[in-house]
Amino acid sequence: MNIDELNNLDNSISSFEFLKKKSEEYWEASELILCWGFQVQQKSKWKKGLMESELVDFQDKIGFDFSESLINYFRTMNGLDKPGIDINNGEDDIEFGKIFYSYPEDIELIKSEIEWIFEENNVFKNDIKSKMVPNIFPYLGNRFLILDNQQLILSMRAQDILYWAENLCKGIAQDIFEFDHNEIKKKKLNETEFWNNKVL
Repeated sequence: MNIDELNNLDNSISSFEFLKKKSEEYWEASELILCWGFQVQQKSKWKKGLMESELVDFQDKIGFDFSESLINYFRTMNGLDKPGIDINNGEDDIEFGKIFYSYPEDIELIKSEIEWIFEENNVFKNDIKSKMVPNIFPYLGNRFLILDNQQLILSMRAQDILYWAENLCKGIAQDIFEFDHNEIKKKKLNETEFWNNKVL
């Protein structure tokens, strides 16, 4: 995927289908690099997207309605068919673990990641119910979709919150492909939104 293709990604089904195709082509010949942290294994593929009944159940179990972007993402793909691999920089045993979260196996992990960010930022259930604070959804590690009007992607670890991407499809692409971040189009943050105001 090149930078122009990245900058044209939006939250449509066609963008997620394009991302799926390009990422699987990329992983077909990708090689592991010497580093710490989980990497996608060579020849990994996305699992089949979810049926409408599964999407309804997913939202019920998480406890809130998904945005159109999140629904389109999970309609198209649902995690990977191989676990992530951590070669621990060649200094320790190889480990396997989760990269992109999927339904139904990661429901409890997703809920716990959301709760952790809420606790660290003093967000309570009433803040969400009253819509003073938008819900958030993690799709990979510390990458969260903000379920407000802008639907930005923020990188969130406790109170360490950074801007990552202007939409979900671009956020996923930025985590898969290597880009010069100076060339990526960025949406101006609406600083009246709760989470945007916490961006460092």
